[in-house]
Amino acid sequence: MASSALIKWNTRYAQAGRKIPTPPAALIAAVPYLRPGKLLDIACGEGAVALFLAQLAQFEVSALDISDIGLANLEQFAKDKNLHLSTLCVDLDGQGVDQLAKFENICIFRYKPSVDLILKLSDKLTFGGRLIISTFNQRQHIEHGFASRFCLQDHEFDDVGADLEPLAYICSNSAPFTDTYIFQKI
Repeated sequence: MASSALIKWNTRYAQAGRKIPTPPAALIAAVPYLRPGKLLDIACGEGAVALFLAQLAQFEVSALDISDIGLANLEQFAKDKNLHLSTLCVDLDGQGVDQLAKFENICIFRYKPSVDLILKLSDKLTFGGRLIISTFNQRQHIEHGFASRFCLQDHEFDDVGADLEPLAYICSNSAPFTDTYIFQKI
């Protein structure tokens, strides 16, 4: 039986006239922290982050999402832009993360992961690999009504795991209001 998340996102991405999504502003500031090599975009949707990073020669991009329709749209956008990337249809609440290979970089934008998921993803990073988490904070909730449960608390991931060393923390001062955490696997 399809999960409510799958139904929600497939319904959204099935709408006619979909356009290539715009990458989040926080991505530009995060790119210098990334290492060349394999990169996984978690909860990619239609691929705003994956498409942007696939344009850069130093990354071999894979994009993961629950929505097969979102991934099909991403594959078409990549084809239209003559970009190479791979897609993986995985429910993050299931066991699919356990089957992933190792990556030099894992990016999570516009999705609030659980600490349990962060720890699982940490195991999928190579030594020195980078984990970037950038999602909405409570100011986005207060000023724009975005659901609080999907927003980060102040410094929520400051001490998320012993094998993840914080490299940077960036809190945006303009909308959309996000917190970005950049970690290195040690």
